[in-house]
Amino acid sequence: MSSASWQSEYAVQMCRYFLRPIGLWVTNENSLREKFFNKLLTVSTFSLLLFLLIPCALHTFLEEPNIAVRMKLIGPMSFAVMAITKYASLTRHTKRLEKCFKSVEQDWQSSDSAEKKVLHRQAKIGRLLSIFSALLMYSGSFIFYHVIMPIAAVQTFSANLEVAQDSLDINGSSSATNEKKMRILTFPTYEAWINLDDEIVYQFVYLMQCLSGFVMDTITVGTCSLAAVFVTHTCAQLELVVEMSRNYVDSRKNDKTPKTRTERLTVLVKKHCRALKFATQIKDYLNGICFVEFIGCTANICFVGYYCLTEWERKEPISMVTYFILVISFTLNIFIFCFIGEHLAEHCKQLDSVYMNIDWYKLPVKEVADLLMIIAVSRRPVKLMAGSFADLTLITFSSVMKTAFTYFNLLRTVI
Repeated sequence: MSSASWQSEYAVQMCRYFLRPIGLWVTNENSLREKFFNKLLTVSTFSLLLFLLIPCALHTFLEEPNIAVRMKLIGPMSFAVMAITKYASLTRHTKRLEKCFKSVEQDWQSSDSAEKKVLHRQAKIGRLLSIFSALLMYSGSFIFYHVIMPIAAVQTFSANLEVAQDSLDINGSSSATNEKKMRILTFPTYEAWINLDDEIVYQFVYLMQCLSGFVMDTITVGTCSLAAVFVTHTCAQLELVVEMSRNYVDSRKNDKTPKTRTERLTVLVKKHCRALKFATQIKDYLNGICFVEFIGCTANICFVGYYCLTEWERKEPISMVTYFILVISFTLNIFIFCFIGEHLAEHCKQLDSVYMNIDWYKLPVKEVADLLMIIAVSRRPVKLMAGSFADLTLITFSSVMKTAFTYFNLLRTVI
């Protein structure tokens, strides 16, 4: 592997780790067998997600009479709906995804050593954001919610049957034989379809739900990683354009011929256009995903915060810690999207500021005319949008938190 290939692999490595298990890691080099395997993984992923969501929805709206219990189940179902929607969007635009990864690789291959330092610095930011998202999401959702909480419920049942039954009615579903063998699931199932009294059936359903939970977390972390990697790469490209623009006027004294100046301007324009084209591609690609993340995280922060409060009142430390970690995870996820949106907007503003502060008096009239189109384009910065109605910035993040806690207070008052 060449140095450029290794460095481009460093930039997209986190994406590959999270996208390959769910069949979304596509490249031009994929063999026929790998493409078939990706299709198989895609079908399996959709099947696992629907296996988790449909029985839970039927149980919630057809079998469960308690409003408080229904409210406790809406949060997990909304997270599953988010995962299905984001995964459907990703699978629908695999060609776009492949083009974006190809552009990243080409940018690394065509860069010199100084430019690679800028690319590497921004790629490191993308990796760190991906790792933070993965640590919190897998620990909170998979390890605590799908593994530790059911085990804690069994221990509670052994100590106090009445308290455990109340806990299980809210957190999952259970049925007991005469020997009081518990059938604990984090997502309840539709009893008309699935008989959990059978030990083999219960073990199969429990395993499938754990696997489905892992898939949901992987989709969430994968989309966050995609956004972080692509946006930070765009910021690196814009940073290079800013540096080239600053040096354009200062280096004119070293250009002995008009041809040299024209060539340098041509390189600048091509670099600028390529950066803006890639920024527009990722904005369009991430538009739907950002919308789902924007709405979903707002709702989930509200719901999980409410669950955390109810567990505090019931004095359930394991459940309370689990929901607290989930609140942090959802908050961090939407913060990452807003942070990288702010990061992209700041780099676009820097580029506009550079062009507006050029020493015009040092340039011939013809060169000033050549730069007018670049200036006009830089006046319209690319922004990361959530469904084309909200800019993802740090101000938006504060609005999301205010909205989430407003509805949290409403839930606490009404229910």
